[in-house]
Amino acid sequence: MKLLNLHLNTIYSFLESAITPKKLLEKVKNDNLDYVVISEHNNFYSFGEILNTFEANDIKPIFGLDITVKIDNKLTRINVFAKNENDFIDLKKLSYHILKSNDKAIDLNDLQENYNNLIYVENPIFGPLTFLNKEIALNNHFYGINPYDIKENPIYQNHKDKCLIMQHNAILDFEENNVIKALGSIRNETTFLDIYEPWISEVDSQFEDLVIKTNEFVKSLYFEIKKEKNLLPHFNNFDDNQAEEYLKTLIQEGIKNKLTNLTKEYKERITYEFKIIKSLGFINYFLIVQDWINWAKNHEISIGPGRGSAAGSLISYLIGITEIDPIKHGLIFERFLNPQRVNMPDIDVDVQDDKRHLVIEYLINKYGYDKTANIVTYASLGKKSAIRDIMRIYNVMPLKINEVSKLIKNDDLSLVEEYAINKRFADALIRLNPNDPNLYQNILTTSNDIAGFYRQTGTHAAGIVLTNKPFIDIIPTAINNDQLLQTQVPMEYLEGFGLIKMDILGLKTLTTIKEITNLIKKNRNIEVDLKNINFNDQKIFDLLSKGNTVGIFQVESPIMVSALNKIKVDSFNDVVAIISLNRPGPMENIPSYARRKYQQEKVESISPKYDEILKETYGIIVYQEQIMQILQTVANMSFAEADNVRRIISKKKIDEMEKVQQEFLAKAVQNGFGYEISKYIFSQIEKFASYGFNKSHAVSYAVLTMQMAYLKAYYPLEFYAACISSAHGAQETINKFVNEATARGFEVVSPEINLSEVEATVKDSKIILPLTMIKGLGPETAKLICKIREEKGKFINFFDLLIKLMSVKQIGSSLINLLIKANTLRNLGLNQQTMLEEIALENSDTMLYLNVNLGRDYQELESIIKSYKPSKIIEENKEENIKNEIELLGQNYNFALSNLPKNKVSFREMHNNVEYVASALLVSTKNGVAKNGKPYVKVDLQDQSQKITAFVWKAAPELEKLKDKILEVVLLKKSDYQYTLKSWKITHE
Repeated sequence: MKLLNLHLNTIYSFLESAITPKKLLEKVKNDNLDYVVISEHNNFYSFGEILNTFEANDIKPIFGLDITVKIDNKLTRINVFAKNENDFIDLKKLSYHILKSNDKAIDLNDLQENYNNLIYVENPIFGPLTFLNKEIALNNHFYGINPYDIKENPIYQNHKDKCLIMQHNAILDFEENNVIKALGSIRNETTFLDIYEPWISEVDSQFEDLVIKTNEFVKSLYFEIKKEKNLLPHFNNFDDNQAEEYLKTLIQEGIKNKLTNLTKEYKERITYEFKIIKSLGFINYFLIVQDWINWAKNHEISIGPGRGSAAGSLISYLIGITEIDPIKHGLIFERFLNPQRVNMPDIDVDVQDDKRHLVIEYLINKYGYDKTANIVTYASLGKKSAIRDIMRIYNVMPLKINEVSKLIKNDDLSLVEEYAINKRFADALIRLNPNDPNLYQNILTTSNDIAGFYRQTGTHAAGIVLTNKPFIDIIPTAINNDQLLQTQVPMEYLEGFGLIKMDILGLKTLTTIKEITNLIKKNRNIEVDLKNINFNDQKIFDLLSKGNTVGIFQVESPIMVSALNKIKVDSFNDVVAIISLNRPGPMENIPSYARRKYQQEKVESISPKYDEILKETYGIIVYQEQIMQILQTVANMSFAEADNVRRIISKKKIDEMEKVQQEFLAKAVQNGFGYEISKYIFSQIEKFASYGFNKSHAVSYAVLTMQMAYLKAYYPLEFYAACISSAHGAQETINKFVNEATARGFEVVSPEINLSEVEATVKDSKIILPLTMIKGLGPETAKLICKIREEKGKFINFFDLLIKLMSVKQIGSSLINLLIKANTLRNLGLNQQTMLEEIALENSDTMLYLNVNLGRDYQELESIIKSYKPSKIIEENKEENIKNEIELLGQNYNFALSNLPKNKVSFREMHNNVEYVASALLVSTKNGVAKNGKPYVKVDLQDQSQKITAFVWKAAPELEKLKDKILEVVLLKKSDYQYTLKSWKITHE
């Protein structure tokens, strides 16, 4: 007789099970079971996938919990079930309660007091809770009995009426024991059993009554999980008519404010869009999104001009969701909302990243904490982390672990497949122990088995879900690291529960733009209106075409610089096209786009109507919208039909492609296009459908590119200062901005104790670098220094600085050392060596004076401070000071390299694609392995003008010994930030 097993963990019980939902489904179908019980450890993270997958296969899933219980400060586990949908809410609350707790457990007393309506079955591998010996007891309590030892089990003998058959299922096959042991070791725990028994579906016939009883018990636990279609809250508690009227009001306000001339085209588009939005039931969604965007703008929080396909909606533009006029840019509404494909709307919005949390707070305050949730994600064991973990378990040395894992190159292959085609990876595995072939085979097999298993939860970077009733009534929830409500169901299954996701994405670019405009206001008293900049400004196009794009959104990579240089942008359309083409596949068309633009390559004419659609991109299909326009124009399809066809072709749905092609050809011929031309046009659609970019998204992001380029062209000092601040102390990034700024003739001042703030500033037409760029000096310490300076005045000399700073308990001699070595005290009258010596010696005049006078009223110390002299002056060591600056600031700012000959052409003056001979100080080296498996060395070189990073595309162990030596180098500059070091020799020690 078939047994319906009462307990099972899947891989969603992180690192405790080898059972994937896919394998489980196969097992249940093979055994012809109608029911399956899943009880994850403390969570419901498999709820969405299991419910969706198993119900689709006519299998009834039953969800319980395998919870950790505290009894007299000892931990054990017990399984918990609900007998109906009302009790299931309590089961979800129980999971929430446990996941919220610090120790991820619940006290037995809490179960008795708050969850006594639930059903409890003790897990046999953890032993009985012996409730019968306690004053408290749970009402619905049963003992789980392992099917392998029913007869000898004393609990069965003494409490038959309370016994049910239960296995602790974590594997489906006996061979998976190795996987379970490996997972236990990764968790730094031992496994619960020495050997796990696989799932059994048959039990000794003498216990048939117990099997029947267990099966009946399992079936009694099943109830249907009800799902609703749309659980979005009603905006401002409006009914449908009120919501409709309010949206109409917002549209009319938008027409008045944004459209100077309401043409027939605009009227018809508004009417059409409104009809679709209303018919699909999405008015409420639009109002909710418009409301929080409007709130953000009113509270000085920057919102992006648009993102994704929503920019194709004129109504979105009119009510302030986007800043993109879709008619002006030829954007298509059906790419956003297709009336023939009823999906939830998806309006993605970019928000100033340092203020995103304020938007979430607003939504929580408006709709309720229990009705606003983040979305769970799952972090899985990647191939590299899997094999690293398994090698660690087998006590492989860390150096060997690094060597093997770095040789994994193919993301789309399994580890076993990688081993078969990647000889260097295979050889490195075998070399772990050539005398023990079982070692590498065990490592390879086990790591291959666990790769892809879930390790822990995360939070979706952008997704927020709102509901009209508490989440606990709909799906299980937990708490994330920010103490905000989070679904236990991932994004892909939310729609099935009637939940609509909104993407609110934090975008650093918006924060940087806000900082630039704030600096402009502060320094120049100018309010910059970025919404109304001239998109035909030649100064912007010149800046982009020359490749001066460091810090400019979307276009600062070497590939983009090269594309801009080839195309020589002179229109907004060029910027949109470049952003769209900058991806694997489409980027192959960049040279052709450039040649066609300058009549160096012929644009073949196909037909007048087809040619007109592709005119703006010189005959190349770049956008998804162009494909839709071609389908509409050539085959007389509606945009809704065209979008459906585009999706079929782009996803290469083979079973539908033939039918789509025949329909297209028939309609095209009927519409007056020749058969051969129609066939050619379809081949072009087929070729570019998977490459085509969403023009709505490209236009939105091109607006941000233009805004950043405008700010850089007209307000470069503020631009560089804000970009440096946004780097948050990342010296390599900061050096990029510093090097470009100095190359353009702007003066940059390294961190200085009396000038520098927490963030970069502009003073007297100079960029003042922030204290936070000093390695080892965090923002809180920088704020404290600035606060002391503001309250007590600028630092007059070294002793004055010590008196002011060291009177604060958070500041000690180690910070003073750091400030000295970073050369921030260079204007206080002493060299670094003297200051370092003074604070290093307890009996120096400085330290003696300091210890005596710390804590005294500052006014009493003025004469002592003014007359301060150190014990002795130490000779300056410039070489040491240069090393300190390079180490703490990323490059040398203030010292001439005395032994370094001046280059005829400095690093700053080098041109792209030219080879140079130069003198340079070798600052650092770092070995690496490229994706093709070949070694390289990354080197930092400093000349008299700046520091650069160059690459040696081979192994060069000798370079490590040349650190701090002056070399004669042969450099090839490939782009503004890509250098190849071709050869070198020592010229000075």
